[in-house]
Amino acid sequence: MAENATYIEDEEEENLQKNKAASQLVTRSTILGFIIGLFFPVGAILLSLRGHDFTLWSVIHVHSVSDVLWIIDLAPFVIATIFNYFARKNRRQNEDLERMLAEKNEIFTRNSLIAKRIGEGDLYFDTNEIDKDDLLGRSLLIMKNNLVATSQRENEQNWIAKGKEIVGDILRQRNNISELAYETIINLIEYINAVQGAFYLYDDDNEKLVNIATYAYNRKKYITQEFKIGIGLVGQAAFERDIIYRREIPDDYITISSGILGDKKPKTLLLSPLISDEKLQGVIEFASLNDDMPDKTLRLIQEVSQIIAQTIFNLKVNTQTEKLLREAQEMTIQLRKNEDELRKNADEMRKTQLELQDTNKQLEAQIREVERGQKRQYALLENASEVISIYDETGIVTYESPSAKNILGYDPDYIVGKSAYEKFDDVSKHRFKDVFSRLLQDPDHPVTFEYQYQKSEDEQLWLEATGRNLLNNAAIQGIIFNTRDITVRKIAEKAQRMSGEMQALSENSLDMIARLSPDGKFFYVNPVAEQLTGLKKQDMLQKQIDDVALNEKIASVFKDALAQVMQTQQM
Repeated sequence: MAENATYIEDEEEENLQKNKAASQLVTRSTILGFIIGLFFPVGAILLSLRGHDFTLWSVIHVHSVSDVLWIIDLAPFVIATIFNYFARKNRRQNEDLERMLAEKNEIFTRNSLIAKRIGEGDLYFDTNEIDKDDLLGRSLLIMKNNLVATSQRENEQNWIAKGKEIVGDILRQRNNISELAYETIINLIEYINAVQGAFYLYDDDNEKLVNIATYAYNRKKYITQEFKIGIGLVGQAAFERDIIYRREIPDDYITISSGILGDKKPKTLLLSPLISDEKLQGVIEFASLNDDMPDKTLRLIQEVSQIIAQTIFNLKVNTQTEKLLREAQEMTIQLRKNEDELRKNADEMRKTQLELQDTNKQLEAQIREVERGQKRQYALLENASEVISIYDETGIVTYESPSAKNILGYDPDYIVGKSAYEKFDDVSKHRFKDVFSRLLQDPDHPVTFEYQYQKSEDEQLWLEATGRNLLNNAAIQGIIFNTRDITVRKIAEKAQRMSGEMQALSENSLDMIARLSPDGKFFYVNPVAEQLTGLKKQDMLQKQIDDVALNEKIASVFKDALAQVMQTQQM
């Protein structure tokens, strides 16, 4: 405030000085005009007194003789008046010019300050400060609005990314489905500001959804619920394989009872199916006391549902794989025991031919059963979607599943007995060594990592491997890695990022961009469309051209362009 007061005082002092200087200039011009005008009467008098002395009486005498001299005597006053008039006119022009320059300077200063605020990130100021008639002012307003919209979108994207990161950390750290479900539910409830949630796992054998985790009102709930596909909202979400968002809560839905809230029913309900590789893995459900859930919440739940579904699918595959490995190890141990027993009883079996024949038949039957089991196991492992590798503590491969042929392009026998590092490039080898060292140091925690693998000269894969230290497991006695091909997922992620960048370009474009179906239905319009048509985006999307209250000329342009595209099949 003190600086502003000082500035105003300096400005007033400067104006006083300018006014004083202007007044002095007018005065000097008037005096100069008067002095110049004196030359006329003095010259006329001198011409009239030629040959006479220049005295007061002689001057009076020539004036009495010639009346013209009286008129010439007025010349100093006339010329002084003319100089005074032009000096004042010039003063007024200078004042008008200075005032115009001051106004321009004020507009420039205001726009400069606004541009500075925008550059410093202050986007939420009063737009009345901007002169709408000034081209630069209008441009600054458009830039400010675009930056606000971009900032909001970036905040939403950052919020969604943070939510996915929270869920991703939980999924990486949990191998037990029940623990994973509970931790996921409570963290998502807190993050999206819901009040309760439930996790339903799909039982493939019984074809029903079973509740394995429920959390409500800051405490864990133990509720046993089962739903058939298509029954109830949970079953409906699984049947439709799409998200269900309801603002009208069913009458039989659970209410919240508390001393503060009384008996209160949630206002919004959100259910999302968990789909992986087109297979149903489960359903997650959330309830909120808010009248509405933001769009970013719906987008977050949709995106994390895919991640959760893929993780559950992987855990099921890993569990089944471990079960098959344990059964194979048990069968091998049992076979060895049987062989030992057969050797011990060989002498007795020789004594009785009949007993020997019966025993041989039993043995052959057992061997055939074992062979069938081994073939069945080999077929399952050969067609699995993952490569299972077991290493000893020095990194030597002790087992490689048959699926390595289809996924990695080499026979399992090629790598068994060799160092695991032979199949990695330098970068992946360093990463694998680090993971292997971490598993040896911390056996209780699995480690998941991604790396690139050159399958052939023309094909490079992205692989994801999860390692677990099972050296103390009697059935495994090694470090096991489950490796799967994630190339398709990587390509999809890249395509999604590119789609997001194209969406951002469209949203920030100064031109109107719209996408229509062949029958004239609006699928997308960017923010410029609202400025040009005066209609909001939701008033245009999913509507035909004739159903939108467009200006006739604008509607005609859309129809003509659509007709031309349909005729020529070109944009």
